[in-house]
Order: sequence, then C-alpha cells, then structure tokens
Amino acid sequence: MSLSSLAAARGLPLHQASSAAEQAQQLAERVAEALNRALSTSATASLALSGGRSPEAFLRQLDRQPVNWSRIRLTLVDERWVPDTHADSNAGLVRRCMPTALRSATWYGLYQGGAPQRQPESDAQAASAFLQAWLPLDVVVLGMGTDGHCASLFPEQPGLEARLARNAPALCEAVPGPQQAPRLTLTGAALRTARLQLLAISGEDKYQRLCDAFVGPATQWPVAAFLAPPLEIFYSPEG
Repeated sequence: MSLSSLAAARGLPLHQASSAAEQAQQLAERVAEALNRALSTSATASLALSGGRSPEAFLRQLDRQPVNWSRIRLTLVDERWVPDTHADSNAGLVRRCMPTALRSATWYGLYQGGAPQRQPESDAQAASAFLQAWLPLDVVVLGMGTDGHCASLFPEQPGLEARLARNAPALCEAVPGPQQAPRLTLTGAALRTARLQLLAISGEDKYQRLCDAFVGPATQWPVAAFLAPPLEIFYSPEG
C-alpha cells in the first residue's frame, strides 16, 4: 500500500511537498498556526523540536513565522549529551537557526552538564521534573531515521516498549545512542501528551520505512507508536 493509503486508513493527514524547501515552509507554517491557536486560549504554548541535520531549513523558516515567541516554551525532543558548542548538539542547531525566537522564548535545553558530578541520568531527572509543568505539550515535531527510530528511541533499545508508552516512568530518560554515545530523550509520557504531533520525513528510503512501520511493531520500528491521531505527516521526495 502507498503511504497516502496507509495514512488515510488511520485518519492521519499527509502533506506532500515537491521539494525540501516547500516541505520546510509547509511545516513551519503548520507549527506557527498551531502555536498561535494555542495562544488564543492560553497565556503560553509549548513546543518540542527535533534536531539532527534534516531540520535546518525548517527551523530557519520557523524563526521567521509571526509567533509571539515571548509566550512560547521551547525544548527538544532529544539531545546528544554534549554542550551546545559541540557540532552534534541539537541545542546548538536551534540556537544557530532560531536566533529571533530564542531572544524571547522560554528555553529549556536537555543537556545541563558542565559540573563534574553531572551525568546523563541526572540531567534526565532534572528535565523530567522541570517539564512536568509544561504538560500537555502543544506541538511536538518528530523526525525519523532510516531504521525507524524517532527522538532517541531506537529499535531493540533496552526498555524501549516501556519508554514509548503513555505511562512511561519518566518524561525524559538517558539512553545509549549509536556507538553507545549517551543521549537524552523525551519518552511517550511527554511526547504523546502533545495536542499536535508532526512527523517530517524525506526521501524514498524513509518513505518505505514509514510504510513498514504502519504494519510492523513499535519494538521494531519505534515511530509506529506515534502513527495515530493527532499526528500529521509531512513528506518530501528530496532528502
């Protein structure tokens, strides 16, 4: 079955762009629309963003959107356990791409490190405690790897099934990433509270992997845990 058929069967909107640039614009406008709608009925709105390399164009477009960033609470879906000066830092990516937003938004970076006694686990505990007041999240933007992972929730990761659940024991956990590099990730207990969940993918490989996830278990394809309303999918053939 095609992705459009699989998404329609679950009641999931599928936004198909002809280019990466068009996808970035569509996604930025959808996030801004949702945040502004949330702000029309609440003093603040909360947004959790994905990092990596794919979202750069989207983040730059989002920074230009007409949003009152002083009323936005902004955090990350996941983070490598490195300072924001590191080339692999998701926080560093957001800082480079969204300078306008970060001048006034309330920002919470998952990595707090620095002090000798800090460990990924202590940062995860601090994030779980801090972000409790931000729930339910208003918007979550997810990406997906070619292995079907999203956030830092990887196939066959120890404890994955519990971590994906709505009643996961913590909002944020320290987990091993590829090559066992430590990461911090929000869990289903945080991500699945979001009133709007957006999944952005691009390229034929990820298209096929997402189709697999619609019919496979979340333990094999972690993104499968999120393939239900209120998710919307944004796809571009360009990687």
